[in-house]
Amino acid sequence: MENNHPYFDPDSQISYREEDKLFVMNSEDIADHHFPTQQYLVEGFLQQGLCILSGAPKVGKSWLVLHLCLQVAKGAPFLNMDVRQSDVLYITLEDTARRIHNRINTLTPDSSRHLYITNECAPLGSRFFWQIKEFIREHPKTRLIVIDTFQMLRGDVKDPSYAGDYSDLSALKACADHFSVTILLVHHNRKMPDGDYTNVISGTTGIAGCCDTIMVLQKEKRRSRDAILSCTGRDIEDRELTLELDRNTCTWKVKSDSYEKPDDQLPQELVDLYRFMKQQLHFYGTNKDFCDLYCAHTGADILPNRLKRQMNLHTTELELCGVVYRSERVNNARMLTVEYRKDYDMSYGMYDKKR
Repeated sequence: MENNHPYFDPDSQISYREEDKLFVMNSEDIADHHFPTQQYLVEGFLQQGLCILSGAPKVGKSWLVLHLCLQVAKGAPFLNMDVRQSDVLYITLEDTARRIHNRINTLTPDSSRHLYITNECAPLGSRFFWQIKEFIREHPKTRLIVIDTFQMLRGDVKDPSYAGDYSDLSALKACADHFSVTILLVHHNRKMPDGDYTNVISGTTGIAGCCDTIMVLQKEKRRSRDAILSCTGRDIEDRELTLELDRNTCTWKVKSDSYEKPDDQLPQELVDLYRFMKQQLHFYGTNKDFCDLYCAHTGADILPNRLKRQMNLHTTELELCGVVYRSERVNNARMLTVEYRKDYDMSYGMYDKKR
């Protein structure tokens, strides 16, 4: 009995184009590839990509995201975290202009011309993405787009399945990735409680599965001024913030935060490499030749592959110290070019003295 399947026929004579072939990289090339540095929009909290903030109705989500928009537009700290100043688009689909006027004046005496607000847009689909494209073309410094709420943008859900949820979210994620922006969706929780906060998000698991960052705002009691903001994501550490609502300014204040900022010190091997390159200035040769020269200068005992792995893991930190490098395969040998660029060095001498 033949095992035929409409999608797979090993004897098919269909002709495909050369560009239809899989694009692949071997693991060595990926390990040595230099990717552009991903910058946080809010340090340790929000990065470029698709994010979702979910919570029960009237829990304070809109106050929180409007404050976020204002702080990013002004370049001011948000929940005690540093932000990257940029233009911001706030699409608030459940509020009137009068309500936004009142909220802005409650939140801050100093608004910002870098925050752009609208309470209408096309529903999720091609015309919506055209509107986003045109806005970013006119405001190329935009790094944050907030949509409040996702349900209002989405409208009537034609396909409430996992596939339907994932399809809608993946289109928004593709948009965020293409324009290198953060798209933050405001969404609602389901009524049924759950021990895993990611499961209280309304809809299927396709919503949480597609997002890069997930945040859930919850209160134990409706009238309480305290709430828990639980966060997880692909590029951030899991954390839990206890927040308190200031009734006078309607801003959320941090009472406690589980996040511990990582040590920004370079590993000792790379501190030694930095000092070595400040004297060497330039190197071209094999990984082994570089490691041998490094060990002879520093007195270290380290294998070439371990040193190279440390360099790959801390490429951005090395660049901020003025050490730049590239790795390429030449005639079956992995060749390394390493330079010290004084004009790139932002370490301000912190690694010049021995610890």
